Amino acid sequence: MLTWAVAGLTAVLAAAPGPEPAVELEYLQHSGWLIETPGHVLLFDYVESLSPTKQLPPDLRLSPDSFDERPVVVFVSHGHADHFFPGLKEWAAERPGIRFVVGWPGSGLPGAKVMKPREVWSSGGLRVAATDSTDEGVGFLVSVDGLTVFHGGDLARWSEALDEPFMSEIGWLEEQKQPIDIAFFAVATGAACDPRPAIWQGVRAAARELRPRVLIPMHVGCPDRLDIYERFRKEVGPRLPGTQVVAPSRRGQRFRYDGERVTPE
Repeated sequence: MLTWAVAGLTAVLAAAPGPEPAVELEYLQHSGWLIETPGHVLLFDYVESLSPTKQLPPDLRLSPDSFDERPVVVFVSHGHADHFFPGLKEWAAERPGIRFVVGWPGSGLPGAKVMKPREVWSSGGLRVAATDSTDEGVGFLVSVDGLTVFHGGDLARWSEALDEPFMSEIGWLEEQKQPIDIAFFAVATGAACDPRPAIWQGVRAAARELRPRVLIPMHVGCPDRLDIYERFRKEVGPRLPGTQVVAPSRRGQRFRYDGERVTPE
């Protein structure tokens, strides 16, 4: 009888599904992130050059050959040079089936889906809700393969004067009733890489409303000032119980998300 019981338990355990494969993330530069789910490759605000002295290292540059057979979706929040890589226009010819989702008309990207602020769109298992921005374009709330991420683009509380429009978009996100696994928010200005207190206060307020499992700062375009991310983690992280704050330390750094926490590889 004991032998049968053990054999039966072994069969049940063997048939039980294992944990879902982890999500892979890679920090590229500035607001650029690569996210690989079990079924999709998502690329956000990829750029190769921020200035003559702020180039993405050649070994981190992507091309259509960088990805496996999974569907590739490229998101571009707006057309500013620190968020939009014009070379994406050539990718479609080299990789048929690649999809572009953008936050403004006139990108020139073949077949791009243009998202308007507060528009919700679904296609092929992908759901995208777009916030307005406090600068240009949109932010993207993306759900696919059981993962929900928010990439804010240039949605930020750049100054105290933008508190109302910023928090209005955060309120709209909350109304979507989609628990967020990972939220990416700008924590510094563009070319100057200035980590203003107003920006950090806005991110903290947004995280308290949205309660993402993980919060990752972005939008530091100065390769020699990536320590801003760690400073943000140390100052803001302890004020966000229930949310893990993760600080990238270098371009090309990779992470894994297991459904609860993000850890560096």
